[in-house]
Amino acid sequence: MFSSDVDEYRPVGVWARLTHRSAFRWYPGAVIGLLYQISVLGGLWTSSEALATKIVATALLALVYLGFLALPPLLWWEGERTRLIGVLAYFALTLTLIPFIGVATLWTWVYVACAAGMAIARTWVSTTIILGLGAVQLIVFLLTGTFDDNWYIALITVSIGIMMSAFARQIDALRRLRRAQGEIARLAVVEERARFSRDMHDVLGHSLTVVTVKSELARRLIPVDPGRAEEELADIERLTRSALADLRAAVAGYREMSLSTELAAAQAGLAAADIQAHLPRNGEEVAPDLRELFGWVLREGVTNVIRHSGSRNCWVTVEPEALRIEDDGRGPAPFGSDRRDLVRGSGIAGLAARAGESGAALTVEAGPRGGTLLTVRRLP
Repeated sequence: MFSSDVDEYRPVGVWARLTHRSAFRWYPGAVIGLLYQISVLGGLWTSSEALATKIVATALLALVYLGFLALPPLLWWEGERTRLIGVLAYFALTLTLIPFIGVATLWTWVYVACAAGMAIARTWVSTTIILGLGAVQLIVFLLTGTFDDNWYIALITVSIGIMMSAFARQIDALRRLRRAQGEIARLAVVEERARFSRDMHDVLGHSLTVVTVKSELARRLIPVDPGRAEEELADIERLTRSALADLRAAVAGYREMSLSTELAAAQAGLAAADIQAHLPRNGEEVAPDLRELFGWVLREGVTNVIRHSGSRNCWVTVEPEALRIEDDGRGPAPFGSDRRDLVRGSGIAGLAARAGESGAALTVEAGPRGGTLLTVRRLP
């Protein structure tokens, strides 16, 4: 929620922030929290106040409620000073209700405490604001002689505010952890590429150097010693065949590791797209002759999840002879022109052909979690 939200995905503009994925996660709980205000509105409209007073008070309450919904998403990507100013301005807005609903205004301070807990990153600052609100509420109740009837409002304000502050910090810690996992996965991919580069250098560097030297020698020997030149050419042929065999062995070893590499790349890609990844640690249990195929399917399937699914979670299940990729997004498109466009554009048809060549079958269907389930499995 806090500084970890300020990254390359930072939304620009008010509308972008209010429609961000994080904002939509905030709205349901915030709306439920506003149910507390039914008693305030009920007390206002059943009171003996003038109609104009009731209308103005209702309009101000509506602004307070809208501010509670919008303020945290608007402040999450701002600096600490701006966040503090925003919370104080929201508190000032609630004070405008005092001439109209009196002590009942203090009910709205629950939302000020929640906004402080969710928006202000420094724990001691948010805690001070929340405890200060509760203390001022108790003082007001004492001065107005309503302590016995309203003291619990201060308790609600402090308890909910502290709870929201702790909740926000848990979310922040989770985001940091996911980013760390993504960075670890990215570094694993970089390390694997570096390892492959070293292997290629070790396999080909020496052999190609010797081949180059012998080729130059053979070219010079042809006019003066054809027999020796022929021997050098035979050595060159032997060296190139040996280097080719070593290269094939190295590439085969790299392909066997490709599934584990793609798992690491999938972790990084999903984390960058703010999609919770549920992945196995590695693909060592997969049959060796299926690892390359599963690596291609994993890469294409996760790419489709990131680009098209609109999901929040992605599950990858690896078995010795099967791989499943599932999300909780929009689900597969209905069969028809849209579906054909998706298949043609996403490379699923190519993967299906590749799977057939490896003795496996690939299917795309609606998953039990409401999204898409992509499965590749060895045929019996």
